[in-house]
Amino acid sequence: TGMLEYFGFAAAHFPAIYNLEMRHWSDAAALEPAANATPDLQMITYWARTIGSARMGDLEATRRNVQKFNDAEEATRKSKYAYTLEGPQIARGEVDAWLAFTEKRNDDAVRMMRQVADTQDKVGKREVDIPAREMLADMLLELDQPESALMEYEKSMKIDPNRFNGLAGAARAAEMAHQPVKATTYYGQLLKNCDEGKHSERPELRSAKMELAKNTQ
Repeated sequence: TGMLEYFGFAAAHFPAIYNLEMRHWSDAAALEPAANATPDLQMITYWARTIGSARMGDLEATRRNVQKFNDAEEATRKSKYAYTLEGPQIARGEVDAWLAFTEKRNDDAVRMMRQVADTQDKVGKREVDIPAREMLADMLLELDQPESALMEYEKSMKIDPNRFNGLAGAARAAEMAHQPVKATTYYGQLLKNCDEGKHSERPELRSAKMELAKNTQ
């Protein structure tokens, strides 16, 4: 069963992470658990759906997805997969923080996400997980606090260097915080990592090229 359980995990985890990493919020919000997904795997899908709908600013959908996450968590607690709820509940904290963010409880959202990020720094994260501190930085950037956002992106990149969204976020935050030298550095790094953006249509790479052209004149 080990292998089957791994495939079940991958089937829930890969599309969730892929859509969030690509910032395909509506695709993330539309994910469905596999027909045979155990409740602990349903939690992964509803975690991604919560973040997707929160990033789109859809309050009703975010509330519905949080409710589904809660139901799946409750079912997990009563199942033989209850052991997956031992230890720090990173996803739970992220879901709560994004709900607060969508409900415009901004101070709560930032405080909760910061707590998750600090916990994750202590306990470590799997290679493939999205850093909670990067989510915190994204939040701060959306709340128009680019200086604070830049600090969190930089802190996140100490642990996870060269992440696409980390570099893109740091570059954007630096630009908004009127730190053109830093912005240029991060945009340059982003393009270098992505083979100068030759093989990608990602909007972040297009704006990186434009900003670099502008900043180096």
